[in-house]
Amino acid sequence: MLRFVVSRVLSAIAALVLLTLATFLLVRLMPGDLTTSLTGVDGASAEAKAAIAAEYGLDQPVPEQYVRWLGHVLQGDLGTTALTGQPVTEALATKMVPSLQIAVIAVVLSVVIAIALGTIAALRRGRAADRAASGVALVGTSLPDFVVGLLLLVFVAKNAGLATFGYEPLSSGVGEWARHMVLPVTALSLGLVGLLTRLTRTSVADTLQQDFVRTARSKGVSGRRMLSRHVLRPSMIPIVTTAGLQLVAVVGGVVVIEVVFSIPGMGKFIYDGMRQRDYAVIQAATLAIGCMAIGVNVLVDLIYRYLDPRMRSS
Repeated sequence: MLRFVVSRVLSAIAALVLLTLATFLLVRLMPGDLTTSLTGVDGASAEAKAAIAAEYGLDQPVPEQYVRWLGHVLQGDLGTTALTGQPVTEALATKMVPSLQIAVIAVVLSVVIAIALGTIAALRRGRAADRAASGVALVGTSLPDFVVGLLLLVFVAKNAGLATFGYEPLSSGVGEWARHMVLPVTALSLGLVGLLTRLTRTSVADTLQQDFVRTARSKGVSGRRMLSRHVLRPSMIPIVTTAGLQLVAVVGGVVVIEVVFSIPGMGKFIYDGMRQRDYAVIQAATLAIGCMAIGVNVLVDLIYRYLDPRMRSS
């Protein structure tokens, strides 16, 4: 187990190095540049643009810029935003809070609901419960998140007394925080519930046909014990993998929901950084999401080994 953890950590470090390099180079390949963003397309002299480039080190060769930036990153310094002068680390920490809250709650809620619906559908194949769960899955996978968000704003928000725009931190009170969380979390969750319900149904149905389940039944194992120990545990392997990947996808794609509900999170932060060609912001945000993706993948691998005993001997 220790060897496995060490190998995954080393792989994660290598992936992080490649991520920093790719992020740095891709940002430099974007059309436009920071000097033009700060001075405007017209009306700025070449000397003014050269002074800005020198201030931010953009007049140096790209390899030298990368080494200098990576050195600062290793020290926990992600730079400052070009337009406000605020430390990027501070701004990023503030913006990530609502985005992570929405994403994590949406994924956890979706997994719980999907496991329940998918298991019931698999156990009652061809019956009304199966058709109902399949209908929920179909609706969830058919409607884009932003469409669900708009429908919730029009038909649900006012009647339910829920907040339609903005974000309130937990420090404002659990009730007020929840009023602002319900709609964006619901909009994100519906599609995930649809995807994971179908996956759960297929996985549980396949597991029910396995020989070890038939053997457990022949030995008189009770239905509840068989479901919890012999069916659900092996069935969770593809669900855990998909849920982990979806968490990263949700964090990266929460920008649309944040726009619909006017939430000041990572989405707007990244959008503003790209629009203004603020290299420090784009690099930091991309690096943060990439680190999360790598961390989630390592965690999924560990959970995978726990759920599948066959992996522990490898």
